[in-house]
Order: sequence, then C-alpha cells, then structure tokens
Amino acid sequence: MSRRQFLKGSAAALAALGAGGAGYTWLGEPNWLEKVYIELELTQLPASLNGMKLIQFSDMHLGLGNHAKDLEQLADIIMGEQPDMICFTGDMVDDEAAVLQPGIGALRRMKAPLGQYAVLGNHDYLQDALAVSRMMEEGGFRLLMNDNHQIRREDGILAIAGLDDQLLGNPDIHKGAAGIPTEACRILLMHEPDYADRIPAELNFHLQLSGHSHGGQIRLPMFGAVITPRGSRKYIMGWYQAGPTGQLPLYVNRGIGMSQLPVRFMCRPELTIFTLKRKPV
Repeated sequence: MSRRQFLKGSAAALAALGAGGAGYTWLGEPNWLEKVYIELELTQLPASLNGMKLIQFSDMHLGLGNHAKDLEQLADIIMGEQPDMICFTGDMVDDEAAVLQPGIGALRRMKAPLGQYAVLGNHDYLQDALAVSRMMEEGGFRLLMNDNHQIRREDGILAIAGLDDQLLGNPDIHKGAAGIPTEACRILLMHEPDYADRIPAELNFHLQLSGHSHGGQIRLPMFGAVITPRGSRKYIMGWYQAGPTGQLPLYVNRGIGMSQLPVRFMCRPELTIFTLKRKPV
C-alpha cells in the first residue's frame, strides 16, 4: 500500500463521516484502547505452564500520534494484567529511531517472569533498524531475528520463535525454528500476518501472532477495511486458520498506533491478553 493510496482511501472515508465524525477518528477512537481477552488451548503446552498469561501488543508507531508518554501509560496497563510473558509483534517506531530513546524506561517496566520478546516490523527498518533493535534490547526485550528461545520445564518445552520482517528484512523460518525439539509447544512471532501461508506444516507451529494491518485502521459498515498494507491483504484482524494446509492458528492484533494518518474509525487500538491452557490429548 502506497501513502498515496492510503491517503486517497482515507480522505474519501473521512469526507463521508463529516466534521464531527472526523474529529472522533482523530481525538477519540485512537485513545480508546480495547483489551481483548482470549482463552486458548494449545497442544504440547507443558502442564506446569497451564493458565499462563501471554500479552501481545503491536504497532506502536512512536512518532506519529503516539509518543513516550503513551508507552508509559501502556506499560501501566500491561503490568496491571500481571503477565507471565509479553510479546511485541513489530513497528515500535513510525520512521525515526530516535523517538524510542525516551521510551526505553517504559519498556524496562514491562516485566514478565517468562520473558519479553519482540520482532521488527517494516517501519522499524525505515531509518535505522539497528538502533531500534539496540533500544528494544536495552528495554529488556529479547529480539528474535530468525531465532527462538526455549522455556524448559521438567514436563515439557515452550518455544518462542521470531522472524525478520517480510517486506524489508530476510525472514528464514527454517533458521528460526532450528533446534526446537519435536515435543515442544511452538509459538511464532511474525509482523506480517500473510506470511503464515509460507509456514510449512511439518514445522508444527501451534500459533502465530502478528500485527501490521492495524485492522485496516479505518473500517466502514458492511465494507470492512478501506485498505490494508502489503503483507496483510488476506489476514486483517482477529482469528484465522492459515498455513499451506490450514494447519496454523493465526491471530492478528489491530495494533496500538497508526500509520500514514493519526486516525482510526471502527477499529480501536488493541491489547490482547491470552490465557493459555494445555489442550487435553
């Protein structure tokens, strides 16, 4: 999706809403966070991790509408949920890496006993992906770039894998899954949701978490998303069965921030709180 396409489609939608509606899209809905609670059963989840709480947030886009103070407020909300694990699925900044610097303290406050994990998104690459990566790690997040981390318990393993960005990076799912034992429960972090259809069934991932689409950011009744970016044309928001054989559960988070224009309509920012349960065999 080009900036011109997004602006053209958004301008038409906002014109249809009128002045009052346009004000709501700018000052109202972008600040109306929705917390989405989901219970999810996963096969091979260690019994000792049954009931663990995983929080996903995505697409902060710091520098366009959102700033360090917004990340501070989000940290308060996340920690109020008492997470066991925190996952960020890309696009921490809109373009300039420097806007993240004053937000490092907020990232450090996001603490979970099973760890904090992140992947990069396409906007993180626009100016200085290395600087964004460094600041994410300074904030206590483990950046997974075609890599994985395994949480080992006596009764099993939970593996968190993450891939490089599809549009501006070099994702390698086989490298990202390397070394994960067959018996492990596997969760994949990938910024662009449509990449799910490239995940081989034999790698046996139990869940993919993605962002990127913003849910369309502007949605209209009986129409849906006005436009979505490349990498999220097929999978836009919520739950899907994806993958080459439909084997992969995929959840697409609508994100916190905005891109191109600092507006949202019928597409509130989202924080997703998963309670993971071991699926009975």
